[in-house]
Amino acid sequence: MLFADTSFLAASLRVNDENHLRAKEIAGDINEKMMISDHVFSELLTLMAYKEGNKEAYRAGKRLLDSEVLIVYAVSEDFLPALEMVRTTQKLSMCDALSATIMRKLGVKKILSFDSDFDLLGFERIC
Repeated sequence: MLFADTSFLAASLRVNDENHLRAKEIAGDINEKMMISDHVFSELLTLMAYKEGNKEAYRAGKRLLDSEVLIVYAVSEDFLPALEMVRTTQKLSMCDALSATIMRKLGVKKILSFDSDFDLLGFERIC
């Protein structure tokens, strides 16, 4: 199982993204099931709406919902460990901290991300 971060998903969807070609190449090689969190879903659609407009954000959301990507939900018990991670890790977003918390809870070790913050947290970053 692979966890996908917003940076990877946005790069694979946005042709103007500096990592678009690399993301498409990696996406073509994936043969494991992919998961995202509800917070990644929200962050992606917010980014898409801001950069590409609401119609593209809708298309991105619909595409994810219609795919085999598993969406996992942060629960109240995830927030305190994630918040602690934010406190102790410089420039770590709450969304990334929640992703890391969920990954640890589920035993997921690999992440599709262009965000080097995950290297500091001990995950194997594919990108």
